[in-house]
Formats: sequence, C-alpha cells, structure tokens
Amino acid sequence: MSKWGEIQKKNVLVIDGIREIITLPLNDNPFERCCYNLCVFADPSNSDNYRNDWTSFLKIIPKSYSSVNMELEKYVNGVWTIQASLVNDTYGTFYPLGFETKGNNNLIGYRINWVEVLSAFSTGKYRVKFDLTSTAIYSDSYCLESFSQYAVDNSVRIEWLWDSVIGDRHSQDTRDFAGLDWWNQIRICNGIFGYKKGGFETESRRYENGFEDSVSKTYSEDYTMILRGLPIEVHDVIIYDILQADEILITDYNSWNNSGSYIDKSVEISGAYEPNYQGTNTKPSIQLTFKDRFSNRRKLYS
Repeated sequence: MSKWGEIQKKNVLVIDGIREIITLPLNDNPFERCCYNLCVFADPSNSDNYRNDWTSFLKIIPKSYSSVNMELEKYVNGVWTIQASLVNDTYGTFYPLGFETKGNNNLIGYRINWVEVLSAFSTGKYRVKFDLTSTAIYSDSYCLESFSQYAVDNSVRIEWLWDSVIGDRHSQDTRDFAGLDWWNQIRICNGIFGYKKGGFETESRRYENGFEDSVSKTYSEDYTMILRGLPIEVHDVIIYDILQADEILITDYNSWNNSGSYIDKSVEISGAYEPNYQGTNTKPSIQLTFKDRFSNRRKLYS
C-alpha cells in the first residue's frame, strides 16, 4: 500500500445529509466519485499538535432514525473490517446522535485523533461507518501513516470553523451550522502556502508650504496558496465547505518555503476562485489569494 489514502471512482448520488424523500441506501461521501489521495499523519512518541492530524466526521440524520452506530473500519486484505465501535472518547471526541438538532434532523459526529488509531491499530487505510440498520453511510477513506518531515513535505493543513448558516453546492440550499462551533481539518498534498506580499497605506496632512506630515501608516499582508492536481469534487469542498467557513487556519509544511513560516495562520479569502481549466486536464490546479484577518501592522504618529 502506498503512503497515501485512495478513494475509488464510483457513480453515486451525493447529498449533504439523508433526506426522507429519497430512496435509501445512500452514500454521501463527497469524494466518492473521484480518485483522490487523503493522507493523515500521527506521532505516538510526540504529542505536538502539528505532528498529529485529526478529522471531524459530521452527519445529518432525520429524526425518524432513532439510533445510529458509528464504527471505525480498516481495509484489511481487500476487505473493510470493523476495528472499533465509536461510542466514547477512546479515539477522540464522541458526539452522540442528537447532540445538536436542526429542524427535523439530528446531528451525530466524531472527531478522530489519528494518533489514538495509530497506537491501537497501526498504519493503514481507514474510514468511519454510520450504520442506520437499514442502510449505511461511509466517510471518505484516509490513509494513516507515521509522521516524518519527509512524509509531510510539500503539503498544507487547513482547519476551518462552521458556526453560522452557509451556502451549499446546490445554489437553492443553505446549511445551518449556527451555534455548532464545529471545527474540521484536512491535509492537501502537493500544495504550498505563503508568498506574502503587501502594500502600505498612509494618511497624511499637507501644510501650506507643501510639507506633508504622515498621520498614520498601515501595512496589509496578502498570501497565496497553490494547490495542484485537484479533481472537481475536491474543488467543491474547498469552495463550499472551507472558503465559506467562519474561520480558516492554514499551516504550511514545505521545507523549501522561502517566504516564512506559517502555523495556524488566520486568513480570509480575497479575490476570485479561478481554477486552471486549460487543455484536457481533469484535475485543475488553483491559485488562491488570502488576506490577513488581523490588521495591527499600523503606525500612528503624534
């Protein structure tokens, strides 16, 4: 097995949650129709947050389903095999069915700390199964490996917060995460964040003799993130899940980044979303511009 996770290509119906008007079974894995590598890393010998990835799994379940069992599965000898029932905080944080209610739906979730999975079951390909008795929902599959500087090089890790009503890939729909305070995390391989640049804005007063006296000076930084080889399904996750989030934190893991070190950099999207669709490339790259969420680089004059 390679060190990266793999998601198989399959034609399925993809929605944000189970709706009673559709016919089950249903798989709402947003990456299921494409082939993309999802990688996560952990280091049992070092508790440093930046050496240990985590992933939050959240599902929307109609109230007509009174119970949902969450199970951690591992791909063993070509078969998905149950490793553990996710019923407590053994492998992260357990969010039982109904921990939040939105309209006619109950929410259920689990935040997996991959270091706990690595310590218990070793490296491999994993996914979370949501068993509704009559059907099952499966998460994306993740390939878990031990952390090393070499393994994570050329990647960026993005964390984002849902805590409001945000848009959806279906333009007629919205998603209500108000009051949820739900963080998630993803690592994108073959990407880089940095290339900082910025401009100065000054406010001045001009005297009759022509002399200008600066009253204030503000420096604002912009940053660029380049992500290469992303299928459209991943682009959709970036557009609708990450870039519409309430807060975005980016950590860069490129050893050759010559513009600085970026750890949990708090940013906001700035500018357009314009993937490179040239030619017959089925996995267009994207260059995004962000602005610093903090604006304290100011000089005030007396």
